[in-house]
Amino acid sequence: MTFRSLLRAAAWAALLVLVFVTVSPIGWRPHTVTDVSLDRAGAFALAGAIFAIAYPRRWISLALFLVAAAMFIEMMQWLSPTRHAEISDAVVKSIGSLVGLSLGKLALVARRRWRAEAPLPTPLPRPGAREISRDAS
Repeated sequence: MTFRSLLRAAAWAALLVLVFVTVSPIGWRPHTVTDVSLDRAGAFALAGAIFAIAYPRRWISLALFLVAAAMFIEMMQWLSPTRHAEISDAVVKSIGSLVGLSLGKLALVARRRWRAEAPLPTPLPRPGAREISRDAS
């Protein structure tokens, strides 16, 4: 299994975890010390960043998919009697996923530039090869 395959599996696993946490009964939701909106945005940002790195050439379609997924996941709360769907929550999740997607794309661009600026190793001369002079004299 390649590293890219592992990233893709991690991206889909992150999305499945978000679906579970969003739709499960309220008592099963993890509790943290931060604001609930910050938790939502952070979780979707992490998923967005993983998706951006796992699918580096698909960032526009990923943006559309992640926004639609955030809206759909929020609407799935109507299935749970202890949860309530809110447009503001869906907007926070969408913004979080777009921020994460942007950060993932930025990390890819920075990595590409860093690798392009890295000096290439100089090749070793072949044994028995003679040096060719480029002087005209």
